[in-house]
Amino acid sequence: MVPTRRGAFGPRSPAPRTRGDGPRDPQAWARLGRCSPHARGWFPYRVLPHPDLRCVRKRSPREVGHVNTIAAEGSAMEQLLARVAEFLGRPVSPEWENAFRAVPRHRFLLDRIWLRDGHGGYDICDRAAQPTRWWAAAHADAPVVTHVLTEADGTRCPLSSASAPGTVVAMLEALDVRPGTRVLEIGTGTGWNAGLLASRAGDAEVVTVELDRELAERARATLAAVGRSPRVVHANGAEGWPPGAPYERVVATCSVRRVPRPWLDQLAPGGRLVTPWASAWCAYGTAVVERDERGIVMGRWRPGGSYMPLRAPGARPEERPPDTHPERAPAEPTELSPWAVAGEDYQAQFVMGLLVPGVWHAWEAGNQRAGTHATLWVRAENDPSAALVEVAAGTGHTTVRQSGPRRLWDEISAAYGWWHAAGSPDMPRFGFTCGGDGTTTAWLDTPERQLPEPTTR
Repeated sequence: MVPTRRGAFGPRSPAPRTRGDGPRDPQAWARLGRCSPHARGWFPYRVLPHPDLRCVRKRSPREVGHVNTIAAEGSAMEQLLARVAEFLGRPVSPEWENAFRAVPRHRFLLDRIWLRDGHGGYDICDRAAQPTRWWAAAHADAPVVTHVLTEADGTRCPLSSASAPGTVVAMLEALDVRPGTRVLEIGTGTGWNAGLLASRAGDAEVVTVELDRELAERARATLAAVGRSPRVVHANGAEGWPPGAPYERVVATCSVRRVPRPWLDQLAPGGRLVTPWASAWCAYGTAVVERDERGIVMGRWRPGGSYMPLRAPGARPEERPPDTHPERAPAEPTELSPWAVAGEDYQAQFVMGLLVPGVWHAWEAGNQRAGTHATLWVRAENDPSAALVEVAAGTGHTTVRQSGPRRLWDEISAAYGWWHAAGSPDMPRFGFTCGGDGTTTAWLDTPERQLPEPTTR
């Protein structure tokens, strides 16, 4: 018999039923000892397990606040998934959408986080003082810095972060994790990514390695609080985790310039490794590496992904070569625009990093040089070579000054010329083969078409 709904003014028509709904009459729900669906969500009353409707009581302020919190979290999650879908250009795959809902990102963020200040630095966002800003950052498709190093001059350098959700989904989908897949993660960080992996593969199948003991312990506790228990290991991520090998999947949440040999050694035949990529020129791209049944390791790059570099225990900044003062060298005209290789074309920057390794660049902040519109510095990591590129205000005339044993800007110009002559191929056409000695040989389209050797390494 279909129960009849009763309102304040007498009986109403029988309620429509769908399979699995359960009774729609509050009295029927009361007889079942449960709350009606209408007593959850926005409805401010709760039905007690008693057939008499006089037992309906008003929710307490605490109960109403809890309902409002759930509603706010649900709304924020829907907005986050929509932003990620916009980034991907398609909806989030169902398996990772379910993981997002089961392992909410905001649960892994500290009450104090660091956000971009709009001037190239970071400022503190305290949840207690700025709850709206904190909540918006937690559900934005943007990275959130969780730990910083404050240098002597007050500059804040990020050490750890919660990655942008869109980038996280792209990497996880590239990893192709399924229930029961054995996974090694390098760089636990907040623990959120490990939680997503555990939600998909299973807690017992996931090992995550973190260099920082404090981060590892906090991540372990947060994971437990959301009902997840992957194995969190405090160790040097560059060495992987041999006791759990072999792994069907290896994923890193930090960028590398070459894939560490231990990661490859611990990758099972037929396995896949996904890691953010970096060069001295730029941190951009994701390497997807596969080991075939014969043990041959090959990979390709994909666009997207800009992560902090892999850290080693006790690592210190490398000493830079002595300055050769390129500003004192004679100025020469150049046809190559600095924006072509150091602007917003990140695929061009990626190619410069491949063809001219060990060379980095930096734009000079502000207009500090008289008569110049823009200034780009280019330096080598391992020798005192340097270049100074200046674009004159008004005329746009571009000159370069070069010093040291190498002519760095000439090398950059030659690399850009090769890329342009090849039709400016995009990143997915580039691939690489990993040798047994840890070297990486890059190629275009096929392994037989290797990239030109740099003028000087």
